[in-house]
Amino acid sequence: MSRRAAPAAATAAALLAALVPGPVAAHAIGGTFQLPVPLWLYLIGAGAAVAASFVVITLVSRRARSEVAYSTRPVPIGVASAMRTGLRALGMAWWYGAIGVGILVGDISPLPAVLFWIGIWVGLPIVAVLFGNPWPSLSPFRTTYAALASIAAWAGMERLDLGFRYAPGLARWPAVILLAAGIWAELILPGGEVAGTVAVLMIGYTLLTLAGMIAFGPVTWLRHAELFEVELGWFGRLGPLGRRARSGSVCAGCAESCDPERCVDCPECAVAAEDAERRPELRPWIVGLTEVTRAGWSDVAFIVLALAGVTYDGLRETAAGAWLFSAIYGPVSAVLGATSATTFLLTDSLQLAAVVAGFLGAFVTVAFLTRSLAAGSTPLGTIAGRYATTLLPIAGGYVIAHYLTLVIQGAVWLPSLLADPLMGIAPQLDAIPIVLVWYLSVAAIVGGHVAGILLAHRLALADAPGRATVAGLPMVALMIGYTVLSLWIIAQPIVLEPGAVPAALAP
Repeated sequence: MSRRAAPAAATAAALLAALVPGPVAAHAIGGTFQLPVPLWLYLIGAGAAVAASFVVITLVSRRARSEVAYSTRPVPIGVASAMRTGLRALGMAWWYGAIGVGILVGDISPLPAVLFWIGIWVGLPIVAVLFGNPWPSLSPFRTTYAALASIAAWAGMERLDLGFRYAPGLARWPAVILLAAGIWAELILPGGEVAGTVAVLMIGYTLLTLAGMIAFGPVTWLRHAELFEVELGWFGRLGPLGRRARSGSVCAGCAESCDPERCVDCPECAVAAEDAERRPELRPWIVGLTEVTRAGWSDVAFIVLALAGVTYDGLRETAAGAWLFSAIYGPVSAVLGATSATTFLLTDSLQLAAVVAGFLGAFVTVAFLTRSLAAGSTPLGTIAGRYATTLLPIAGGYVIAHYLTLVIQGAVWLPSLLADPLMGIAPQLDAIPIVLVWYLSVAAIVGGHVAGILLAHRLALADAPGRATVAGLPMVALMIGYTVLSLWIIAQPIVLEPGAVPAALAP
């Protein structure tokens, strides 16, 4: 880049950065604190804790169990019915209210961005991890489709959907594409936080979802292509609130192959049954993942993409992210020009693609090594699909570490915004100590990795009982590496090395 072009490029980059969704990028962290020990010591300690958990789990778990026995407690029918009704009403008001404000009030209101980007995009995954998946009842698409089906029945139509065949080879690739588009819109699309843009995105997604449900039927489209059904279905397996099919009922998605007593809120078939046919129950955390029996390459791509997306959000604010941006920006600017907005959009997009490709390549390599060390004949796609589920606790932990304060800020801001949609100043979270944010983040990330180690070792015991420890080593190495990377990323904007002086106080 020439000296003359550099200032212009920097100015264009600053202007473009100002257009990136502000509420999500800020993460509601407004200060720094000094670590009591050097950061590298924290990173080594966290990695050692994950490695030690593998040693303990290996010594304790000597045999695999075909099923995990755990106690459950059914939610009273009256409570479940009230929750279902309340969530349906809330979902309709939440989704269509955000669209209405975006259209009627206009771009001066931050309410649509808070409702969608903070409430739905990052808030609901945290709710699913901590409590359980609310989307089957909260989904405005299920409620809207049910209303349309009732109108169609009243008009004399036997069925609303057209019954088109969904090609099995598509698997959940439509959901993968939609997740990639959502991450791009959240982190890269200029003006993605503007109310009118949010409304247009939500309207487009509503029409696409309803069209898919009408074309292929609600069961098929929801379980394969509806982004939030798939994403929150996966994260919901971590939470303590699940849904089990009633005795004697058969899940329409899996038909005769489904065991109603073991069909618990899974992306494979959970959305195939109506809410009325599913019984809410309380269960221990994480155990929902032990019941996953089928997962393919599209599931691998979806889970890795979800993990890589939130990592990219934090990584781009670090020196490593700046280096990657510069490495990509040079060749792109040579072709499109140094100050072109398209140059920065394409560079950011390629940077995101590079992070996702790196994560996907690392995971597939680990899956291949795991399969080789287990000395089994299971297809690589099956191995990768099963082990991809062990990344979900890690993704859940990092989502909590990265976005929890943002969600808290949105929750505090929301009552004022509902009273006055034009209130554009977000509240400060001065009451939450930054040191508490750090330690909660460390606990969420390390805890998620320990849970992932436990799940991965259980799979290794089932696949290769005599070689479980050796077969599990590649996954342990991957999780240790990601533990260190995750903690390093979240530390960059909020912590200082011992003895360092904050920039604001430096002479």
